Amino acid sequence: MDGFELLEREHREVEERFERYASAPDDAIARDICERLALHTDIEERALYPALRRFVDGGDDLADRAQQEHAAVKLLIARAYEAPPDDLGPLMQEIRENVERHVQDEEQELFPEMRDSRVDPNELGDRLEAAKRDATNAFSQPG
Repeated sequence: MDGFELLEREHREVEERFERYASAPDDAIARDICERLALHTDIEERALYPALRRFVDGGDDLADRAQQEHAAVKLLIARAYEAPPDDLGPLMQEIRENVERHVQDEEQELFPEMRDSRVDPNELGDRLEAAKRDATNAFSQPG
């Protein structure tokens, strides 16, 4: 499977959940969004960003910026879990805005740069699938 298409599909799924949350705020939807984002960021950090660093000129800087964006979202997600406000709406909106900017950066800058480099989309897809299996196992371990 084409790794870029896999990631874009996940981006659309999260966007759809943000839309659902916006129309009917529910803590279960918010939790689902946060869980999906945690898994998604993990697989990107395990598979996408190493390829970005390896194959794209200036890839280190691009990957560093993307990981800083991930860190900002992770902090917001941690706040949702550790000290949730009475109304999750504003926090979820802040997460959404950060995620939308990040997705735009990836889809309009990183993915085209990677496609133009020597990144094989199918090999990337295999690496992403393997990272997803590993991350899913790690997330499901008691701890």
